[in-house]
Amino acid sequence: MPSIHWLELHPSPAGSALREALLGWGYEVLTGTGRGTVVLVAERPDPRLIPSEGTELLWWVATGEPEEVSAVLNLRPGWVLQQDRPLEAAREALEHLRQRDLGTDGWLRRMLHLASLDELLRLVLDRAIHLSGARGGAIWLRRGETFYQRTGDGTFPEAPLPRQAAAELVRRGDAWLLVPSEQLGILRLLNPRKSAEAVLASLSDVDPLLMNAWRLEESQALSFKDDLTVAQNRRCLEAELPQAVRLAAAQGEPLALLFLDVDNLKAVNSRHGHPAGSRMLERVALTAQRLCRAHDRLYRYGGDEFCILMPGTTSEGARKLGDRLLQTLRGCPLTLDGLRVDISLSAGIAAFPEHADGAERLLARADQALFRAKGEGKGRVRVAD
Repeated sequence: MPSIHWLELHPSPAGSALREALLGWGYEVLTGTGRGTVVLVAERPDPRLIPSEGTELLWWVATGEPEEVSAVLNLRPGWVLQQDRPLEAAREALEHLRQRDLGTDGWLRRMLHLASLDELLRLVLDRAIHLSGARGGAIWLRRGETFYQRTGDGTFPEAPLPRQAAAELVRRGDAWLLVPSEQLGILRLLNPRKSAEAVLASLSDVDPLLMNAWRLEESQALSFKDDLTVAQNRRCLEAELPQAVRLAAAQGEPLALLFLDVDNLKAVNSRHGHPAGSRMLERVALTAQRLCRAHDRLYRYGGDEFCILMPGTTSEGARKLGDRLLQTLRGCPLTLDGLRVDISLSAGIAAFPEHADGAERLLARADQALFRAKGEGKGRVRVAD
């Protein structure tokens, strides 16, 4: 008898009808979340309702806008169905979700429906754990001479692995290469009950899909890089900011945006030339990158403006970074044409959900705070009202 997890956040007659139908179709309905498929009954799809457990979700909702559906499916694979649909639609959706466990054909069909490298890796890890009977696992991807954990369930520490350390884990049989011909990454499993080699053989069919997704991500990363500085560009911010807000909402965590403007850059360009202005921008970007945490993101928004996106951070935490950045740059003047030229920044800060409920509003509120900092005399940090 197949089992399914049941999470009814907003009870309704339609929810009761679906539960009865599941029992009639031969499912064992387990109250609460767990590994595998979770049926989530709610008023509407909302990232904040996504449970910590559950490989995929079947949303059974009263109503939902396309943007809401996209938001939840970007965070966790699954289906979203409105409760006015026939119950058979839910049965068909569950069969599609179960195909990931119905042999190679179903596994490949599921893989082909996923677009991003992160989604593919999550499914690879879930399948490896399921087939091997392991208690958990994680996947690291190679970047240069270091492997970085990209997805995991907390079983293994997230510390980066130098290439030599990763190779030693593989040699001892404590890890296994993904796409061995390219050494794309390594897979680690905790206490697998079945042969990991047999598991990897069942995963080899998806090597081309993983490589295509990895190459796509790499090419996108190049297009998202600012030509002058170490920062990402505005196009990258516009793509990543909505995702970061959705993730913060789903995890119930704050998210801060620090909007920076290099004061008097036009005067530097006019007096010392544009190469001098470029040197100042590079100094600002390098200093900001050095002060940022590993999971913060630095973007050059355009011209003399930068943004720092700070997950898990309140406006007060962002203000501390802004103050530190301003003080550090004041102590690192440039020498241009034999003259000392001080570097000054103005900064505006806004945080989700403190000041804004969406990406566009968050950016606008940080920009307004920056405008106030400039108007009050520059060289200062201001937080949105």
